[in-house]
Amino acid sequence: MTMQYHTNVEHLDYSSIGELLTQNNAFLLAMLGAESRRRFTEAVEALDMGWQGQNVITSLCVFAQYGAVSQRQLADFVCVDPRNLVTVIDNLEQQGLLKRVPNPTDRRGYQMQITKKGKAIAERIQKLRTELEADMLVMLTAQEKTTLHGLLKKVWESTDVSSGFREAAKAADDETKGKATMS
Repeated sequence: MTMQYHTNVEHLDYSSIGELLTQNNAFLLAMLGAESRRRFTEAVEALDMGWQGQNVITSLCVFAQYGAVSQRQLADFVCVDPRNLVTVIDNLEQQGLLKRVPNPTDRRGYQMQITKKGKAIAERIQKLRTELEADMLVMLTAQEKTTLHGLLKKVWESTDVSSGFREAAKAADDETKGKATMS
């Protein structure tokens, strides 16, 4: 038996469909996340940088206060397979945004270190994030923005991605402390 589907697009009530879809928070989060990422990616592409590149360079900027980090630590922190990260690191190094330095605890490996140029780009990226957030949340009051951030952070902290960030940060912290005690 063959089923026939009849669609008469002229009679679809798009406002009702939209109302039904936006009743679901997961749908809203996904759509807003996609829109935020689209806008942000468009902005960082003007800096000749893709999503992973900006993620690496801003993470290195944060890590800079602790010194250089291994490729493994960086990969764990930005949630990218280390093999896939090599191309991103090569591109950022060619642009002069990071440099590989010898790993003092493992002569076979290198650590990643942000350069002054990389730090300047990371600061521009942070400024773009701030501007994007202001643009996307312009209709909210300061209190609503604070409430939204608190709720989003609560959801974030319950995710696997968040626990991966925490584990990577702890591993980097432990490795940094280990180096300090070896000195």
